[in-house]
Amino acid sequence: METKTPEPEKEFRFIQEKVVPRRKHRVKKMAYATAFAVALAIIFGLVARYVFIKSDHFWIKVLGIDTTKREPITFPSEGQEDPNGVDGTGENVTITPSISTTPEPTVSVTGAPSEGNGDQETVVEKKIEATIEDYERMLFELRKVGTTAMSGLAMVTAIENRVDWFDETYETKRTTTGIVIGENSAEILILTSLDKINGASDLEVTFNSGFTASGLTVPGKLWSFDKDYNLAVIAVKLKDIPPQQVSSIKTAKLGESHSVTLGTPVIALGKPDGYFGSMMFGMISSRGDYYYIMDNRLDVFHTDLNVNSNSDGVIINTNGEIIGIMTQAMKDPANPNVSTVIGISRLTSIMDKLANKTERVTFGIIGEDIPSDVLQSFNLSGGIYVTEVRSDSPAFNAGIKQGDIITQVNEFSISSVTNFNTILNNYKPKETVTVVVQRKVKQELSESSVKVVLELKE
Repeated sequence: METKTPEPEKEFRFIQEKVVPRRKHRVKKMAYATAFAVALAIIFGLVARYVFIKSDHFWIKVLGIDTTKREPITFPSEGQEDPNGVDGTGENVTITPSISTTPEPTVSVTGAPSEGNGDQETVVEKKIEATIEDYERMLFELRKVGTTAMSGLAMVTAIENRVDWFDETYETKRTTTGIVIGENSAEILILTSLDKINGASDLEVTFNSGFTASGLTVPGKLWSFDKDYNLAVIAVKLKDIPPQQVSSIKTAKLGESHSVTLGTPVIALGKPDGYFGSMMFGMISSRGDYYYIMDNRLDVFHTDLNVNSNSDGVIINTNGEIIGIMTQAMKDPANPNVSTVIGISRLTSIMDKLANKTERVTFGIIGEDIPSDVLQSFNLSGGIYVTEVRSDSPAFNAGIKQGDIITQVNEFSISSVTNFNTILNNYKPKETVTVVVQRKVKQELSESSVKVVLELKE
């Protein structure tokens, strides 16, 4: 039997020594890695920034992003008309018609002194009749006022594409008067009638030159609009207008219409007789009428001008200031041939909002002012009568009905429809107001309060 030789035992070590690198080498390595990562991040950031800068214009153009900084356009305050003869400044106003004439020559004769009276001067007046030349000079001065004011007007052309019976496409054009209301450093804004441009596929604006063929015509776009006021604002880009011609475009001068009186001479511009560049002279024949729209009331006056269904334009005073806009949409059906004009003072607030694209709230009623004797019969100090509630409006959703009398909104008492509109303009969409309503129940008024959530007007 073979005997195995035992293998030598392996050396056993209770503690095995291992050489560990020093800590500072590891810290140094981590520092290098961190510095490298930071350097890559910086390089990546610089490259990304460069790419963003270079591609910024491209993506803005592709996505249609407007980055232009625009200056806000301001308008004169509409003021408040008071039935007691108090204007927007709170001062009593007495309007007295006056005629300014050239002083007539007088002959002064010193008479003999009378007893007890001393010297007495006797004035002998010599009357001079007006001549045709005097009348022509008056018309010449009025014509100068009108011609100067024309620089603040423009001709707006609405182009609409239609299809005839044979499937052939053709264009139709409608023209109307525009008012240059301001410039926001990027566009010139023109106010016009919404019904005249509604449905247009393209818009063109012709500036000045008496609306003749030599005027400057540039493309325009719909900027904003309000159906209830029948107003629209059209924007023309400044870059589309030659720099040398920008200075010739003037902003129209706006006056005030609260103090207009019967017999006041006025000038109609735009196309008062249906043709552009026409000018008519007349006077205010009646005033004091109202036209109620949703959540507001417009002041209306009339002139003695002979107009037709194609007439539109503006009415200016002898200072060259616009005091009203001629309208076809808000005429009294009983008098369709009467020249109807919307007073400019009630329009400045909505013009401001349309020009600056300010959010507008809607309540959703058409109200009417209540005569003072009717208010007294119901022992009410104020309020407006609801004649119509728009369906699916905030007022409709809150339960307000036709025939209700609104007397208060939050802590504000309601005295008129225009006062109601002024109060609403203090709030923003989605805000909730508490409305106090008087409702007739069994021949007696019953007071209740409802919560109305105001909505954004589109």
